[in-house]
Amino acid sequence: MLNVMIVDDEYMLLRGYRKIIDWAALGLEIKITEQNPLTALLQLQETPIDILISDMNMPELDGPSFVAQAKEIQPEMALIVISGYSDFDYVKAGLKQGAVNYLKKPVDTDELVEALQSAIEHIEKQKNYQQMADLAMQAQTRALLQSTDTQNGKNLMQKLQISRDQNIRLIGILNPKPPMELVAYLQMMSTVKGFFLEGQDYIILFQGTDTQLRQFIEQAPSRVSNKHRPMIIGDIGIVDGCLRQAYQQLEAEIARQYFFESPSGLQWLANCKPTEGAVVLPGYSQVKEAIKGFDLPVFKEWFVAQTKWLENASASDILVRQFALVVVLVLNEKLLKSETKTKAIAAINKATVVSEIERAIIKVFQETNTVEQRHLTANVAAMCQIVEKRYAEPLSLGSVAQELHLNAVYLGQLFKQDMGRSFSQYLNDYRINIALDMLHNAKYYDVNYIASFVGYQNHGYFYRLFKQQTGMTPSEYREGTGVTDTVGQR
Repeated sequence: MLNVMIVDDEYMLLRGYRKIIDWAALGLEIKITEQNPLTALLQLQETPIDILISDMNMPELDGPSFVAQAKEIQPEMALIVISGYSDFDYVKAGLKQGAVNYLKKPVDTDELVEALQSAIEHIEKQKNYQQMADLAMQAQTRALLQSTDTQNGKNLMQKLQISRDQNIRLIGILNPKPPMELVAYLQMMSTVKGFFLEGQDYIILFQGTDTQLRQFIEQAPSRVSNKHRPMIIGDIGIVDGCLRQAYQQLEAEIARQYFFESPSGLQWLANCKPTEGAVVLPGYSQVKEAIKGFDLPVFKEWFVAQTKWLENASASDILVRQFALVVVLVLNEKLLKSETKTKAIAAINKATVVSEIERAIIKVFQETNTVEQRHLTANVAAMCQIVEKRYAEPLSLGSVAQELHLNAVYLGQLFKQDMGRSFSQYLNDYRINIALDMLHNAKYYDVNYIASFVGYQNHGYFYRLFKQQTGMTPSEYREGTGVTDTVGQR
């Protein structure tokens, strides 16, 4: 329904307007009727109005002055003027304010309906035009932040009226409720040069002083607090060159906050950036040593503490996944079902929030607790020792069986019965675990060298196996390691 205000100093006419036509049938509601134009101006400051019907001859304030002031308060509303004068001076004054129609007193019912229909059509056209303009602005803003073409960027900045003499900030408002209230606020702010919707979040180009930024934050309709919509204020960006990087940084921080399930309140992105080299993941051996002897409650407490540490260190979701992966590979030593590791890695890579990873890891640990203490037969223990000492050699079930003077088929069945996986699976797991430690600790070793060192002369096979085992390439895993600190150990 569209809201209508009728202003006329004649009380009986105001009463009559409600009855002479079916307003609801036209999709209209008479929100306010007012005799005094001065009072009407005050009401316009509080109540949104779509159509204003105003007499042009009122004692408290002349019609031309009233409609001029009314349009200053709500410039988008449609205006219909009414006058009993035949010289049309008042009509001309109304037309200057963008009146969509003029009615003579006494008002004819059919003419009133036609005037209202014209006003409704005018409003719809204005809405469509505004929607098209908004869509164009949003597309231009997105294109500017993604552009790698300098000249194209300059053209877009000109269209968005971005000054080249003042730096700009990107602001992210996460999942605002209700979104249209925020959009209306952004549209009226001269310091907002553009914005667009990214999923459920709004990305905003802001150019203004620190004082204007504080005003923008304080006056935003979606109040910033832990119980309302979070707002991330990006670092100051230079117009000529850093907008794309600033956009990528803001996107990464928004994704990080959703992943850690912690988006809340007002945050300054400059304070969220991790210190270079501050986050270092532990290697396979470090994790193995850290969780030795843990029962389920202690392990759960330890793992949650590590993910919390990573969150506080502004680590990315990739680092959390890599850390969880190492934990799974350590736990895999105790598993009797090889598919448990595969399912856990898939769950880690698909997780959208950190709690899903925590649940997947706890599930794997619970399964290790259900496995009874294994008593390896002498032959299987000997096979494990051969792998531990000579994993870099071209080992196979056949060569090991020959060395132990046993039948290969029998030995393979015995090994799987004791270890829960085939000999080749065990050998590959062991080699990949050694590779993980080398990628973590031996920063300057070439990946191909590491592949050869752990027993894979076919480097392509090593890459495929590493990806299959861990869900990432060796280079991707190495990117998640650092040099100055480690995840806290219990």
